[in-house]
Amino acid sequence: MKIILKEYLASLKERGDLDKSVLPNLLAEIGLRVLNTPMIGTRQNGVDIAAVGKIKGEDDERFLYLFCIKAGNITRRDWDDGVQAVRPELNEIRDVYLRTNVAAEHAGLPVRIILCCGGELDETVLMNWAGYSTQNQTDKIKYQEWNGDRLADLMMRSLLARELLDETPRRSFQKAVAMVNEPSACYEYSRAFLHNLLVEEELAPNIQLLRLRQAYICLNAITTWAIEAGNLESTYTVSELGVMLCWNVLRTQPPRHRPIQHDRSLQVLLDQFIKLYLACSERYLAKTAFEHSKRLHALSTSVRSREAVDVNLALFELLGRLAIRGCWTASLAQTFTDEDAEFARALRESTGLVLDTMVQLINSNPTLNSPFKDDHMIEIALVMYLAQMTGSTPQFLPWLKSVAHQTTLALSINSHYPTCFRDYVDLLNHPVSADASYRAEACSGSVLYPYLFVWLEHSAGDDEKVEFKERLARFLPNCTHQAWLPDAETDAQIWRGETDHGVCVTDLSPQRGFDDVAETLNLAIENCTDINEISAVKSGLSVLFMAACRHYRLPIPPHFWLINS
Repeated sequence: MKIILKEYLASLKERGDLDKSVLPNLLAEIGLRVLNTPMIGTRQNGVDIAAVGKIKGEDDERFLYLFCIKAGNITRRDWDDGVQAVRPELNEIRDVYLRTNVAAEHAGLPVRIILCCGGELDETVLMNWAGYSTQNQTDKIKYQEWNGDRLADLMMRSLLARELLDETPRRSFQKAVAMVNEPSACYEYSRAFLHNLLVEEELAPNIQLLRLRQAYICLNAITTWAIEAGNLESTYTVSELGVMLCWNVLRTQPPRHRPIQHDRSLQVLLDQFIKLYLACSERYLAKTAFEHSKRLHALSTSVRSREAVDVNLALFELLGRLAIRGCWTASLAQTFTDEDAEFARALRESTGLVLDTMVQLINSNPTLNSPFKDDHMIEIALVMYLAQMTGSTPQFLPWLKSVAHQTTLALSINSHYPTCFRDYVDLLNHPVSADASYRAEACSGSVLYPYLFVWLEHSAGDDEKVEFKERLARFLPNCTHQAWLPDAETDAQIWRGETDHGVCVTDLSPQRGFDDVAETLNLAIENCTDINEISAVKSGLSVLFMAACRHYRLPIPPHFWLINS
């Protein structure tokens, strides 16, 4: 385990990884209070992180710890070459920070100036460090080196110690690391150790924080190695899973008029999980959709399969990831409008890029007009939800009407019409027969057709609506058209991946006419009010709930179908 951690630490970048992700969590767990973390664009005066307190099991008195952080190994070039080198920054700590930046309450504390790196000090710089630290230390100021070995020891002792990280999650974590080049195996082992750490209920507050920090650092390690292995699929799936299970811990916190320190610490950790997901999704989409969506059939060809079902499944998965990414950035942009105008602008630009990419992706890959699975309603609903959030609905209405036309046309020609089958072999062979009995089994229920029908009423002409209804009446007379709504058990189960919950509303057949279908849906929405008790929805994070629906393949509830109507 220590070897794994040392390699992970050595691979971290200084800015955003070691100084913002790993070290603050580690310092909090070993007993220090972090005073500040690096801010981009501001002068640090040599100090990347400042902390105060006593290290558990080491210090007998409180110290002011000032960290100068560097990535990887420190070589002779890093020592004295430029203003970002080690020696100039150490000089700034002594000459500037200690004179002007120390708060009055900490001015009397003894100081520890820490040269911290994820790797090691090269032999060529060891004498420089020894001479500098000896020459400049005083009775009040001491210098220390924290290299990868020291950090790994602290992590083993405080975050991932055998008595804290049990054998079961420890083994699952090590297996996830070993399988970072196998997406499905890496995801399953990651899911196993995250569940071991984060699903248990009624934990003491300090244990909640400890386990979330353990989970975050382990997840960070897995995504780091997956990136090195070129497996961006795993970085996306495990980082999204981490957000779900982190929220599973936060949702149990009792409501308070004023948040206490524990609440603020939990919120910081949630922010870190979300930032990890956003960074991983950005990297994943940059290598896939953002780069290749403009070229006709480029992404379809990249699936490297002769089977149409493989291409269809992969492209709808990519479309769903694009849409939920856009929902995240659009939602966060609204949150940060007043708090951080620059960050909100960057989020709006990211949302615009996602919208443009979705249009290009749909235009360049015709398979997205013909969903093979009924639960592709999830991806379609997310695209339209984002379109409504951003006022871009007209851009996607032609595609939506094309989907409605193609899905019913596929029924009439008996070719890859949407099915409720989920097993890959069944999808690969579908349709195996043109018999009505087979169609009745393959389309025994549908959440896709009611969704399309509701949108067609608002966007299509009379001929299109009549054609849609007549084809469904002819080929699927016994299909149960339905919608899914959350129930009282949903909030306790959805974040863990349980799918045996919720309410199914039937009688949504287009043959009943739009007025009857709308009345049934409105009545269901009025009577099934449990969505208002979903913790994420109550907290203003509806996008997190929809992300969970997509991740665990639950239909998007009708509350999010036509949000502007």
